[in-house]
Amino acid sequence: MNETKAYRLEALLELAAAYPASLTVSEVARRRGIPATFLARLLGELAHEELVVTTRGPHGGVRLAAQPEAIGLAQLFLPEPPPNTGGAAVRWLAGRLAEAQQEVLAPLKLAGLVKVEREHETTPSFEI
Repeated sequence: MNETKAYRLEALLELAAAYPASLTVSEVARRRGIPATFLARLLGELAHEELVVTTRGPHGGVRLAAQPEAIGLAQLFLPEPPPNTGGAAVRWLAGRLAEAQQEVLAPLKLAGLVKVEREHETTPSFEI
């Protein structure tokens, strides 16, 4: 997963944890350690993809467009397009990787990742 995809997921996790409330871009940026200008661009893309809804004004912000239980991870991580270069073996492998990615992601929902995150936040660490 590249940094952009990780930031997209971090933003969506923060919005999912706050759902159905809206958060400001600066709140999400601060809580997740994402540069605010970069986050604003990512949220614009997510709004275009209809994953988030933005509201302008003094009480504006951004929120998930649907319940976290309804947002599948497969729709967040679309497979990379197959390469235009390379032989049959490279194209075959790219196809298999895309299939495997979708197989892993298909049953997973954003709400499930929020649960994992909460469990790890509340799990005490006894490391010395």
